[in-house]
Amino acid sequence: MLGKFRTLRTILSCSVPLFLIGIPQAIAQTAEADAVTGAGQIEDIVVTAQKSAQNLQTVPIAVTAISGDTLARTQVTNIQALANAIPNVQINSFSNSPDSAVFTIRGVGVNDADPYVGTTVSVVVDGVPVGVNTAALLSLFDIERVEILRGPQGTLFGANTTGGVVNVITKQPTGKFGGEAQIVYGNYNRLDINAAMNFPITENLAGKVSVLHTGSDGFFRDTQDNRRLGKRDMTSLRGYLKYSVGDYDATLIAGYDRSRNDSQTGVMIAGPGELFYTPGETDQGINFRRGQSLDQPNFNNRDSYNGTLTQNLKTGIGDVVSITSYREYKNDLYSDDDGVSAILLQTHRTSKQHQFSQELRLHADLTDRIRMILGGFYFKQAYDLQQEGKLDGFALGLGQPQTQHQKNWSISGFAQFYADLTDTLRLQAGLRYSHEKTTATSTTANTFTTVPGGYSSFDDPLIPGSLIVANGSKAWNNVGYKVGVDWQATSGTLLYGYYARGFKSGGFTGRIAVAEDIGPFNPEHLDTFELGIKSDLLDRHLRLNLAAFYNNYNNMQVTQNLTYPSGANSAAIRNAGGAKTKGAELEITALPVEGITLTGSLAYLDAYYTTYDTFVLDGTGNTVPVSFAGNRLMNAPKWNATVGFSIRQPVGGGYVTATGQYSYTSSKYTAFTGKPEELVAPINLVNATLGWAPDGEAWSVVLWSRNLFNEKYYGQKLNLTGIGTLASLGNPREFGVDFKVHW
Repeated sequence: MLGKFRTLRTILSCSVPLFLIGIPQAIAQTAEADAVTGAGQIEDIVVTAQKSAQNLQTVPIAVTAISGDTLARTQVTNIQALANAIPNVQINSFSNSPDSAVFTIRGVGVNDADPYVGTTVSVVVDGVPVGVNTAALLSLFDIERVEILRGPQGTLFGANTTGGVVNVITKQPTGKFGGEAQIVYGNYNRLDINAAMNFPITENLAGKVSVLHTGSDGFFRDTQDNRRLGKRDMTSLRGYLKYSVGDYDATLIAGYDRSRNDSQTGVMIAGPGELFYTPGETDQGINFRRGQSLDQPNFNNRDSYNGTLTQNLKTGIGDVVSITSYREYKNDLYSDDDGVSAILLQTHRTSKQHQFSQELRLHADLTDRIRMILGGFYFKQAYDLQQEGKLDGFALGLGQPQTQHQKNWSISGFAQFYADLTDTLRLQAGLRYSHEKTTATSTTANTFTTVPGGYSSFDDPLIPGSLIVANGSKAWNNVGYKVGVDWQATSGTLLYGYYARGFKSGGFTGRIAVAEDIGPFNPEHLDTFELGIKSDLLDRHLRLNLAAFYNNYNNMQVTQNLTYPSGANSAAIRNAGGAKTKGAELEITALPVEGITLTGSLAYLDAYYTTYDTFVLDGTGNTVPVSFAGNRLMNAPKWNATVGFSIRQPVGGGYVTATGQYSYTSSKYTAFTGKPEELVAPINLVNATLGWAPDGEAWSVVLWSRNLFNEKYYGQKLNLTGIGTLASLGNPREFGVDFKVHW
């Protein structure tokens, strides 16, 4: 709990005190996600995708917005549950780190969980970017909405947004007494207990508290004793204070997330001739059974503290926003990576990360036709990771400890302008300059057991002369920019086009095998061209949104993930790649009659490497140069589509609701090599709900199922040459009942 108080103290002491400089309230950071229009018409959705509240249909970029009510109704409890449901967006977990997030938008993503790899899709929560993948799989209870922005968003959201942004907005205090509570029970002994309470404190001060707890026994069973594996036990707390007086308001949010889960439940696929082949364990297909060695603990403990202070003020020169935030994350994980009963490959990882950020923005009308967003952003983070590996499957008694320590800070200034050339034609232009510096220390070594003929342990002594230490420090300057035009052709039709350049930060490799692996690697750049149309037709009973894009990747950062015959592992990053992607996305919403909504989407993606020069291991364990030019980008299926319905009709003194969605994702490679072992077959998923609520909706009960027809599929695959293939599995069929009460 001391971490919580340190967090709040940091926020309050470092925040920009806007109320002292007399600048009034800015454009609200949140707005009602669904403003109902005329009866039987499609609702307006208000988003903050461009840092100000706008109708979704007037935002000249590709955005999918999902309200919190829709998330709750369809049992989307975390960000990963949105996988396969949004055009050209893949949300997976890493095969060797299933609690970490793999966000890939339009083929732009990363393929390793360690923090030094960085992100190409930024997760932003209440205006604050989450610095590392391992903290990005957020729970989605008490959420106002989630916005998925596709394409580079660098001018407004900064570095590491070449793929896009996942923008999460939580529900803010209302100032009125009220709340909601929810109990969910499902198979695998899943139990969720959630609650949120709003309460006034004084005329100018409002409070809110929300709590989430979810737990389950896990989807897997142990091949040895049939016990359940993959237990989940997670609790989240959020507290809000909102102060409003005149033209000023400030909201302080403090959060704590705690998980006490089982360790990762990836599986090993291996056949005869591969090192980790274990008959009856590695050749059984998808059956949610895996081995779990009994010589080490089985847990994955995570703790995260965060605090955010958002201040809004208004002045004669414009509206000003200040967002000050501090986040702290800790993880202690024991991982049985080989997925079999034998002791072959095991890991103990402890990591710590903390970040501080400060954003200051001015929203101003320069004339009655020119609007400006001008701002600055400061970000500082550091992380430490200690990884101890037991490599008995390679050589009995051998171990490999590795450490990573990195610090990064950046400062940037940005400006975005919107000029109304006519009443219907608008020009937009944006520019962002960033300076950042990273320092890094990485180590690797080998250990050996002191017990003759025994297995390794995590505290074995170092082999003399095996320690390798590498250091690096470098600064970079980057410029991102955007120019576009949009035309409101009719009151219900917007046409737009833009060109943008985004960048992903440079850095240093954390997981090394030799000192030269540390790098540095330089920033990569992405140039994108997008054309789109957003239209409301048939008296707003039909909505058609279409976007087409072309991306050109330059100086692409590519990962050389090598596991040597000795068991030594590195994931060095080099600027050795280039890629081109092009595609299109169609989203449809129709209201044929009042109370029935039909939805659909279709996405096409052609994504391939134009250059990818790297190294692989040959059959003898030596590195050889190779080119993967022409291969498809990882996590870039050529097609994905959805169709769905939502029904709400009066029945028996209340309303019955029913939803259904089918999603299709074509085959994809989850690594860059194009190996058949890393090809994931097409995925077909069906989700459904059926519920009832009385008039006034003071309470509701819903029956739900996800993956209704129990599709068996892989999420990620990573082939280790001559050893086997690490893989994560998609969730099996889940079903249960959801009871919610409002007051």
